[in-house]
Amino acid sequence: MHNKNQTRASLLTMTLLLLLVPMFGCQAVTQAVSQLAATDEVVTTQASRSNDTGMTTKSSAELKRWLDHYAEDVLKNEPSAGFTVLVGRGNDVVFAKGYGYADLENNLPSKTNTVYQIGSLTKQFTAVAMLQLEQQGKLHLTDNINLYLPDYPTHGETITIADLLYHTSGIKNYIKVGYTESRMAPGRTVNEAEYRLELRPQEMTAFFRNEALEFTPGTHWHYSNAGYYLAGLIIENVSGVRYAEYVEKNLFAPANMDSARYSDPESIIPKRARGYKVKDGQLLNANPISMSVPFAAGALAATVTDLFQWNKALHSHQQLLNKPAYQALITPGKLQNGKTLPMNYALGLAANRRDGHMAIMHPGGINGFSSVLSYFPEQQLTVAVLTNTYNKKSRTLADQIEQSLSAYLLNSDTDKFNIR
Repeated sequence: MHNKNQTRASLLTMTLLLLLVPMFGCQAVTQAVSQLAATDEVVTTQASRSNDTGMTTKSSAELKRWLDHYAEDVLKNEPSAGFTVLVGRGNDVVFAKGYGYADLENNLPSKTNTVYQIGSLTKQFTAVAMLQLEQQGKLHLTDNINLYLPDYPTHGETITIADLLYHTSGIKNYIKVGYTESRMAPGRTVNEAEYRLELRPQEMTAFFRNEALEFTPGTHWHYSNAGYYLAGLIIENVSGVRYAEYVEKNLFAPANMDSARYSDPESIIPKRARGYKVKDGQLLNANPISMSVPFAAGALAATVTDLFQWNKALHSHQQLLNKPAYQALITPGKLQNGKTLPMNYALGLAANRRDGHMAIMHPGGINGFSSVLSYFPEQQLTVAVLTNTYNKKSRTLADQIEQSLSAYLLNSDTDKFNIR
């Protein structure tokens, strides 16, 4: 969904052919000159100007030139199928465009309405859902999780809902999303076949529920998808509806996120991108993963426009939470010793200063996809990057694009984030 005042244009982009070189060779690229992939873009007319936020507003033409050149470098130097980028300011999309391919086999270009899996960006949706239930008096983040998950073993410790959301529970991470194998616990490995299984909660929690805690809750920080999996179960138990139904009704709908959804592999999702991995320098289809595995830690899908709508509803307009709840969402947590959490981690988000500018953000990664969504409150600036390539080398691709683009927009040093 785009603002009616925004213009659309279809372009032929020569630089996308660079993607084909490592896959098919230079001859195939030459033969493909007459079959360039079309991309669309959304722009608003803006001139360059300075403002009191320490940011020079780039014109749409300047932003397009910079991004087109940067995308050329990305597709030339990194094995990458495609990606979509959006820059928003206040209520307006300043620029949005897709680069490369959403589906290599069917030669379908990435566009502004391409739907990508967003991986761990899901965590902020889970945190907001939990804060909404707290607003309604249905739970408190300081509650012991056994009030809502009475059969879950806490090994003699008190684990709170906040511990789950802050990654301070001590519960071992059951999966590092995006890898074909991950260490879950001594002597136990997740394999490809298990990623594909449609697992019920009791089957999924069996992977980690009986493992000893890594530390006493609240005393250390360790990123754990298991904590957010359990948070999703609590949301279901307290709200009385499935997690997917809750986020669609209480988060997607009020934020006008028309294409966002819980990513079900069986459903027909229009404009859905295919995910890719890299092996021996070649792009291959990513290994399948059942969404019952990431669940409330990483199972959502969206377009860049959906994420812009989300940032507006959450940060700019604060439609989804009252002021105290919103402040709780973006305020970095603390350990029991008073130390602030690593990365200034808050509830499903990190709140850091980047080159002097406050940035509220989170990255995401899941089989075949990587993503970043950032919000700069002082500038009311949104930067969203969604990609359909994920592997050990380029899993930070979305981060690199977002950091370079943000530095460019904020007049900071872009060289340290250069893809070359």
